[in-house]
Parts: sequence; structure tokens; C-alpha cells
Amino acid sequence: MEEETVIMGLDEAGRGPVLGPMVIALVKAREEDLEEFNRWGLRDSKRLNRRKRNELYNLIVNRYEIKTVVLEAKDIDEMIKGSNLDNIEIGMFSKLINSVLIEEYRIDEKGEIGCFNKRFKIYIDACSSNRRAFLNKIKSKLITYNNSIEIIAEHKADDKYKIVSAASIVAKVMRDRIIDNYKKIYGEIGSGYPSDRVTINYLRNYIKEHGELPEIARKCWKTSQNMLRSAMKNGKL
Repeated sequence: MEEETVIMGLDEAGRGPVLGPMVIALVKAREEDLEEFNRWGLRDSKRLNRRKRNELYNLIVNRYEIKTVVLEAKDIDEMIKGSNLDNIEIGMFSKLINSVLIEEYRIDEKGEIGCFNKRFKIYIDACSSNRRAFLNKIKSKLITYNNSIEIIAEHKADDKYKIVSAASIVAKVMRDRIIDNYKKIYGEIGSGYPSDRVTINYLRNYIKEHGELPEIARKCWKTSQNMLRSAMKNGKL
């Protein structure tokens, strides 16, 4: 039986914000699908406007299998205890990859592989400054690793590989929609990034009014902690 090559691309959106979730996405395709990605003009989501991202998102999710993990602020606060953001991402990337390997290899509850005519190319946007260490940690967390699995982990992979661009778009659009829903509940909160003046003003006003951080804030972030300390120092808590 002829071998089939399964392609995976993984990326995240929302690593740095003080408000809102981080979304990790995996897009699965076949080798012959990559030409279609080229025709669509996929690129890193940060280089696309919102209308184009939404248009490509709809194409991707309607044609290809996607898997996602959404980590809310409270999840990140809990998971980062005794760890760091790189390790959290590595754990989530590995979780998504393993879910595909289990399906494609038909791995049973005993860990035995039922299908051997598969090869895998896995492209990941490396979140760590140490790319080699990042790659080794991913490999160590996979349910199985063998010669049929090739992992390419690079910085700016979302600009280099269309399959990672696809994952970048899925993650970004999903996060944007979550932020839009937050705004219906909490009012104008901006993008959630510390560099966004609207976000900082929202946090400052919320702390002043409620004496604490909102539920959607990452309490472990220095921005959150500094704003709380500043409010206490100025007698606003």
C-alpha cells in the first residue's frame, strides 16, 4: 500500500496579551493540498486585514480538519505556576499533534499502532528562543516518535510555510471573536495587549471601580501586578 503524507501546521494567537485567551491551532492537510494554499494567498495572519483573515478562515475550516485549544486567562494563571509560557505552549502543541497521531496511526488503548502506511510532516512556529531545545521537548512529549515523523520547528514559520499560515489565521480569528464577545459583556477593552492604551485604561478604571482585576485579566502578568500595586500605592484600593 502506498504511503500517505499527512501535513500539520501549528501556531498560536494571544501569547502576550494581559486580557483574554491564548488560542493554539492545528491545521491538518495532505501534501497535495499545499498548492491550494498557495492559490489562496495564505500568509501570516498579522500581515492580513481582518476581512481577509475571516475570508481565509472560512475557506480553511470548511475544507480542512482543524484542532484547537483555548486557554482562558485563569487557565494560564494556573498553568504557569512552576512553569513558563514556552512550556505551556509546548504542552498544547504536543497535545494537538498527539490527537492526530492517535487518529492517523489508529493507536489503541494499549499504545499499539494499527496503521503503518503514514508519514507526517509537522510544521510549528517555534515559540522559544532556543529552537533546538523547543524541538526536543516537542519530540519528548509525543505518544510515538519514529522515522516516519518529521518535525520542522522554526521562528517565523507562519511566514515561511503556508500550512502554519493557515494555523495562524485560525488561531487569530478565533481569538478575535472571543475578544468581540468579551466586549459585549465588559465594554470596550481594546485588543487586550499591554501596548494598547484602550486596554490599559479599561484595566485602570476596572481596578478603581471594583478594587480587583477583571476575570478576563491574566493576574500573573507584570502589567496586572504593576497596576494593582500602583492603585494600592495611590490609595485607590
